[in-house]
Amino acid sequence: MNKIITALLALVVLAGIVITAQMTGLINLEMNGKKPSYQNKGKLDVICELEVSKPNDNLSQPFDTARLTMPAQFDFDENTGWYTGEYAISMNRKGTLNVQDDLLKVSRPALFKRYGLMITGEHFTLNRRNGQFKQWLDLEGNKRLDLITGRCKRATNAPF
Repeated sequence: MNKIITALLALVVLAGIVITAQMTGLINLEMNGKKPSYQNKGKLDVICELEVSKPNDNLSQPFDTARLTMPAQFDFDENTGWYTGEYAISMNRKGTLNVQDDLLKVSRPALFKRYGLMITGEHFTLNRRNGQFKQWLDLEGNKRLDLITGRCKRATNAPF
């Protein structure tokens, strides 16, 4: 009898934790089966709280890290995007926007040398489902250097 009561109590506590996490946005169970509708016209302005991992003179560890707040913009009408940061795809040198459901991906070819390697591409993404931001560089030899991760939210505090 004690085992049954303990098991039921554990189930109630677990259900309470899951419900609380769903309500606070820590998890999203998508029980209705509908895809979220996102803005796909005009400009989307976001503010991002990011952690930047910057290599030193070469790619040896550990990287210098810093926490920064940076804006980013996605222009659906022009199919471009930019952010301000390390090796920024900036307002003056925007990248090409590719919309893949929840994921907004901005990329631009590059050809410059850093850390003893040739940089061949710059990329950043925003996952509109959870606000996750990632930025990386393509390096010669099909290598990837992840530099920035963090979370973004709309500048107007509305959903994506």
